[in-house]
Amino acid sequence: MAQFTKVNGDFLPVLNLDTFAYTNSGANALSSANTVQPQGPKLQYFTVTGTGELSGAQINIITQTVQQLATIYIYEYTNTTNDTFAFASYPAGAWTTGTLDTAVNAALTAAGIANTTSSTASATFTN
Repeated sequence: MAQFTKVNGDFLPVLNLDTFAYTNSGANALSSANTVQPQGPKLQYFTVTGTGELSGAQINIITQTVQQLATIYIYEYTNTTNDTFAFASYPAGAWTTGTLDTAVNAALTAAGIANTTSSTASATFTN
């Protein structure tokens, strides 16, 4: 079987969307704290936390509300004391925590569901 010696290449991100230039700094070069997500657009992360339990109907309303302005790329529901719905969406900038809180709570109220939610601009995916 044929083989060849690697004379260049590195462990740097294949595509780092938060920088404007890519420089190959030599074979086996390392770069710290660069998240790489090369197969899609820049993502924005949120976690919507309910007051207590979030039902399937509530998750559906949250999902539909988010998708009025953005596409959900990945999500995770976590059943805890105050249930959470973490997600990554694009385009970045479609939502802020303030506009998301207002829209989700208005949609829940319009559906007659009494659960106040709050959102944070981060998400942790455990699975």
